[in-house]
Amino acid sequence: MRAISGSSIFPKLVLIFIAVTLPLFALSLVLNELAKQEVRSQISDAMRARLHYEVVALEQELERILSAQQKAVNDADLLDLTGQLHIMTNYRKTETINRVSIKITDLKESSGLIAKIGVYLPELNRVISTWGVEADDAAIAQVEAIAAAYQAGAYPVTEWNGRLFLHLSSPGKADFHNQPPAFVHQIELSVDALKARMSRIADKGSSALYGEGWTIVSDGREAVAAGIGAAWLPGASENEAIQTVNADGTSYLAFYEKSPLLESVLAVYIPEDVVFGKLKSYRNWFWLLVVCSLVMIVVFSYGIFQLIQRPLSLLVRQFRNVEEGNFNTALKLNRDRKDEFGYLFQRFGKTVQRLKQLIDELYVQKIRSQQSELKQLQAQIAPHFLYNSFFTLNQLIKSYDIDKAEQVSKNLGAYFQYVTRNGEGEVPLGSEADHVRAYMEIQGMRFSNRIEVKMEELSDKLRAIAVPRLILQPIVENVYHHGLRDIIGEGRLSVSFLERDGLLRIEVRDNGKGLPPGELEELRRRLDATADEGETTGIVNVHRRLRLRYGPSGGVSVQSAEPSGLLVTLTIPIEGE
Repeated sequence: MRAISGSSIFPKLVLIFIAVTLPLFALSLVLNELAKQEVRSQISDAMRARLHYEVVALEQELERILSAQQKAVNDADLLDLTGQLHIMTNYRKTETINRVSIKITDLKESSGLIAKIGVYLPELNRVISTWGVEADDAAIAQVEAIAAAYQAGAYPVTEWNGRLFLHLSSPGKADFHNQPPAFVHQIELSVDALKARMSRIADKGSSALYGEGWTIVSDGREAVAAGIGAAWLPGASENEAIQTVNADGTSYLAFYEKSPLLESVLAVYIPEDVVFGKLKSYRNWFWLLVVCSLVMIVVFSYGIFQLIQRPLSLLVRQFRNVEEGNFNTALKLNRDRKDEFGYLFQRFGKTVQRLKQLIDELYVQKIRSQQSELKQLQAQIAPHFLYNSFFTLNQLIKSYDIDKAEQVSKNLGAYFQYVTRNGEGEVPLGSEADHVRAYMEIQGMRFSNRIEVKMEELSDKLRAIAVPRLILQPIVENVYHHGLRDIIGEGRLSVSFLERDGLLRIEVRDNGKGLPPGELEELRRRLDATADEGETTGIVNVHRRLRLRYGPSGGVSVQSAEPSGLLVTLTIPIEGE
């Protein structure tokens, strides 16, 4: 490549940028620093006051709920259900349960923080809740799981499966296994209500409540809240504080206050861009900045127009011509300039010329040739499947095995519906596997108990991989018609799926007679051959299609299996790895 000659525009651009932006930078720096200090001070005072108010209000609300829950220990109806259940009539029992249900419903309605209340009575084997009386094992198991979390030390708020509970049992040290409680009273706190209270603290920020092993975020951005909590929560020692924290690539102004009652921390964090983005500048500084900016914009615009705008606009127009397929006009750029744009014009013209030549002489012909060959190879498979499938059905009908024939006909319907989808060049691997499973069920009718079939289940990730249609069934078909056709019993056929190093390997293994060394080498030679050798079916057909689709990294390999049989491996690159 020849050196770029002529005068360079780089020194000119550097001088213009320095002359234009240096005064603006100085003024903006002074203005921003003064405003940041004032805004930070005002926001800090306001946010601390609001945060403290919300913490106190939340503690008072929870204290009221806890006090009401404590009163449940001496509730007469609960005491009757736990101590006199065996002597109560059914009518009195029902009446008492209804009264308890009304009481807990009233308690729920008394606070927006309560989502649900449940009272578990082991002797009655029922859970009386605000939703009704529950007697299923799942409801009781949930009560026991929450109680176990409470016993682990989560007080007063117990977290279980992302939900928050206030737990109370009578007696207080009851054990579900050694000393069953008389009753268990559990109040589920409404996470949505907590989020609503937290969201009103900061209009343009987010808030989070950090507990022991759990976090509630007002706006659902758990990742940001986790990053902020990890940055300052372990070292937080004061009851309330303000810090600047970086999380998720963003700088936040974070406020927090500890709640001794909840044994948690309530935090509010606001992006600094939001806090300092709308500063009210001082009037004199503002007008001075406006005047300087107008003068500098005029000078800067004129310099850019002369040095960059005109040639850049010309180059953009030529790019658009190339995008529209008009290569001829792109070759007529003005190449007389002696700066960087002149060099760009020359190289752009040569690149377009070379691209046009490659498209005309190589790529169009190669793509059309591969598409034509791929369609021919796919068309060869359908008749081969058709002959073998109807032969199996014919044999079943001749043997008057109507039930099996009916089952095979249903499978054939689904089978040939899949085969005749000519519009689909590629399908999910899960669909291809289901198609092969239907084929093996059809062949299972023919070979009865002579062949044991084993096919691995696909993970969700592998099921979604797009592969060429009809690549696995021809391999399995060869096993039935060549490897295991003459076997009397104890035949085995297995299909497994392996993922390693960005490659998917599908292994089809049988314990049939396999191939003699000479035939095996001949098959490998046909697989390695790059030139066409007449009609290709079966393994060679699939190998050819995989090579056309994926190149050298895809294809089929064969080898003898131990102690007998053949192992056929299909290799498919997992695109996107």
